[in-house]
Amino acid sequence: MKYRQLNLARIREKVTDIKESLAFLRQYAMQNDETFLKNKEAVHAARYSFIVLIEAAMNIANHFCARLLDKAPETYAETFLLLGEEGIIDPQLAQRLAQMAKFRNLLVHGYGKVDDRRMLRSMREDLSDVEAFIREITKIVMEAEEKNNG
Repeated sequence: MKYRQLNLARIREKVTDIKESLAFLRQYAMQNDETFLKNKEAVHAARYSFIVLIEAAMNIANHFCARLLDKAPETYAETFLLLGEEGIIDPQLAQRLAQMAKFRNLLVHGYGKVDDRRMLRSMREDLSDVEAFIREITKIVMEAEEKNNG
């Protein structure tokens, strides 16, 4: 794989943002349903954490599309789909991350339509996809560092 000047510091910064948001969301996911859903501050904080997490992941994906594929995705979801099509990340993972990008759009543009129960379920069941994304990104970063240092 060719590494056209990946901005490794920027990628690391975004991975840190993702990890911090993951930790926050996992804390809320441990609460029972009604405790979480009745706490408006917790619900809003979880929504914000999802936005930060997904934005950071999309930022990394866009950077990879530009630097590794020399492509500009037309949608946020497409950033992940292109990486999956090109074998940079697992194609099935790319599909699931594309759905998260769509969820981000709902959070940002249509707060009234967000199903907080569904969001809580996603906090409990889907965050492993983001962790898998981080693992795949970390491998690429390590390869780029080896190439740059070797």
